[in-house]
Amino acid sequence: MTPDDFDALRPPERGARSESIAPRPLLASEALKDELAPVEPLRRAAVVGALTAGAFLGAMGFAPAWNPAGKPWAELACSAALIGFGTAPLSYATRAIGLLVCGLVVGLAGVAGIGPASVLGYSVGEWGVLSLIAAVALPAALLFRSHYRAYGGARPILAAALVLCGPFAIFTGFGLNADSPLIAVTSGVALVALGLGLLGFMGSQAALAGGALAAVIVAAIASPVAAHAAARLELTSPLEWLSALGSSLAFAVGCGVASLGGFQLLASRHWVRARAVDVHPPRNELPAPAPSAPSLTDTWNDRR
Repeated sequence: MTPDDFDALRPPERGARSESIAPRPLLASEALKDELAPVEPLRRAAVVGALTAGAFLGAMGFAPAWNPAGKPWAELACSAALIGFGTAPLSYATRAIGLLVCGLVVGLAGVAGIGPASVLGYSVGEWGVLSLIAAVALPAALLFRSHYRAYGGARPILAAALVLCGPFAIFTGFGLNADSPLIAVTSGVALVALGLGLLGFMGSQAALAGGALAAVIVAAIASPVAAHAAARLELTSPLEWLSALGSSLAFAVGCGVASLGGFQLLASRHWVRARAVDVHPPRNELPAPAPSAPSLTDTWNDRR
């Protein structure tokens, strides 16, 4: 035997890791569970969304086109809060609550006629609360359904969100008969967007583009707000048009931030139960094997 053979027979030293020991393989069931029931989903997206929304609302405070009054205090307060929640080392649930509260404050302040979304107070008034509820509840439920599609509790949450959208649907339905064609068209678009929420009741095998669908619904619900502003505020100059458009966009940004926070809050409350789901279908749901056709080598007795 050569010296190399003796070295191969020598036991490894204590503390030394054998290179021949392979790491534990990732089971397919574990990978599938991470896909069907992720832990802390969209964590980085929440940080990016908070910073982006904060920068936009802060820019609104200094832009004459969006803030002709020159009093940017409300915009700067919302911007500072969002940037703070985006940069601070917070837990997943704490940041979710912060985003939800900030988005709701932007919308509710707009209903009162102050802040970046102040156009709500002058166009739809207190009815803007219905738009705010619909633009936050339904996108959050659809995001939850798309990330936890195998979880049985996702569909009741989506059903509850659609019930909350009922008053907004009734209010928007009256807009279909409005004298302004823009209000009628945007009201129809908003109702169609609410109908898209029914896609969440498809089977668990159907993948739902929750992020894109949520963004479409928020934009569609915000469009009647801009239409009512254009019809009722009697906009004459381009500066007034930009101000109303920027305020409507701020309402959509606030709803988007709040829906993202609401989704993450739902995820933090349910992902433990969602991960207990069985990723393997029951045996009686497995497809039955197809009957094999008789081969040419079968005898007459075998086929009888």
